[in-house]
Formats: sequence, structure tokens, C-alpha cells
Amino acid sequence: MEQQFLKLREQTKHGNVLFPMTIYDIVSDCSLQERIYCHWHEENEFLVVTEGTGELHLNDELILITAGNIAFIPSNQIHLVTCEAGKPFSFFALVFHPNLLNSSVCDTLQQQYLDPVLRQDTLFPLIRTENGGWEREIRRLLNEIHTLFLQKDYGYELLIKARLCEAWYHCCRHALQKEKAAGTHSDYQISLVKSIIEYIRIHYEEPVSLRDLALQFHLSEGHLCRFFKSMTRMSPVEYINFYRVSMSAELLRRSDARIGEIALQTGFDNISYYNRTFRKYMHMTPSQFRRSENP
Repeated sequence: MEQQFLKLREQTKHGNVLFPMTIYDIVSDCSLQERIYCHWHEENEFLVVTEGTGELHLNDELILITAGNIAFIPSNQIHLVTCEAGKPFSFFALVFHPNLLNSSVCDTLQQQYLDPVLRQDTLFPLIRTENGGWEREIRRLLNEIHTLFLQKDYGYELLIKARLCEAWYHCCRHALQKEKAAGTHSDYQISLVKSIIEYIRIHYEEPVSLRDLALQFHLSEGHLCRFFKSMTRMSPVEYINFYRVSMSAELLRRSDARIGEIALQTGFDNISYYNRTFRKYMHMTPSQFRRSENP
């Protein structure tokens, strides 16, 4: 799955500064449990499930999503999607920067309908289109945006923004006001785990141990493990290995370097351990993966 190779904090620009939105159609790899691996981005996202059933991990929430459901993922929120291995899971994602809808001045639209959602004081519910009514209308609007984006006829940007505003209207009308429940993660905790993930992303080619991370972020090793896993569903060591495997898979796809060299370039100092770890996450050897990607 192409998306599994995106960096945790996505560097890909979704659209451009003049029209900051794009759409991704994804048929995920059934051999993997992680269909969208742990990441975040500055953009908002409507995730429209077209096939299968999965679990959306959104910060400290676990949300069951199935075909016909639409989930809204606010900007800068850590999220991943898992699905039982062997089961299909497909979706399209409408990803757009808040600037696409933001007012140029702090007017009523900005204050009442945009800022509360961007601050996450207002939460959009999971949209179940089988219920009909406003939920099915949102699906119709997002489907129309999907078609407009693919066709790119004259003025499609105007129509997309209009339809997106309509979808936003329906979501706002049926939104939930945020209540801070006991046991949820604070903004500080979310910021901390993002910093840990960013540190791993930058230093994955180097030796990075649990002790290194604990010292870097002034935490005990035990607390770091429990805290990190509660947010990402992986231990720090599992995440380091998963990220290194993802980066090595990208090199296997795009370069002719020897597998041993790629292992070293992505932080593995033992080829046998690299092979075992790669098989654990990709369900095949590095050689098999390279042949499958370059038939």
C-alpha cells in the first residue's frame, strides 16, 4: 500500500498553497494489519470507507468504521487504521488544509462554525450514511467532490469549496460539544508523543534505544513504554522497527542497492534481525518484496 511508506508527519503537500486539498483513493494491502499507519498532518480529513471494516485509532479513541461510514479527522491529530489481516479495506480520503475554508477576517463564519472545530471544542460525529437524512447528504456531497476533483472541469475549485461548505454545515448542525472525560490524554501528552515520533523519524538511521528515548524526553523507560503504547498501539521499539522497515521497503522499491546495504542504511546492524523484522511486518522477505514490486 503506497500510503504505508509516507513519513509519520506527512511531508507530502496535499494540493498546493492556491488550492490546498486533494483526494486519495486507497485499496489497502490485505496482508497487513495496519492499513494506515500512525501519522498526523496539518490538514483536516474526511475518511470515506468504501469497503470492509476497520478500527480508526484517533488519539486515545478507538472507533469502529465500516463501509458507508465517514470519519472526520481534525488537523494535527495522531491517527491510524487497523483491519484484520486477510480482510479487504478500501476508502477515499478528502484531505484539505483549514485555509481552504478559513475566512480572511475573523467574522461570524470563522468564530461560530470554523474555529470551534479547529480548536476541537466542537466534535463532528461518525457519519453513518445508512441512516439516511443529513448523513446520506454528506456522502452525496463528498462523492460529488470526488468526481469534480477527478474531472477538473472549468471552475471545479469553486464547486468543490461550495460542496465542502455544505458538508461542513451539516456536520456543524449535528456536532457534539467536547467534554473532557476522565482518563483522556491531555494536549501536553499528545504533543509529547508527537515529539517522540518526530525524534524517531529524524534519527531512525542511527542507533536508537529505549534508554536513549527515555533520557531524551526525561521519562523512565517503563513510563515511556506504557505512555507511548497507549497513544500509538505500539511500543517504542515496535514503532522504531516498523518505521525502519517502512523506509527500507521504499528503498527496496526504488533502488538497486543490496539488501544488506539497505538494512544498514535504515538502522539495522544485523541482516538476520532485519530479515526477521521485515517478515514480521510485511509478511514476506525483503527479496520477495522487491520481486513483487519490480516484476
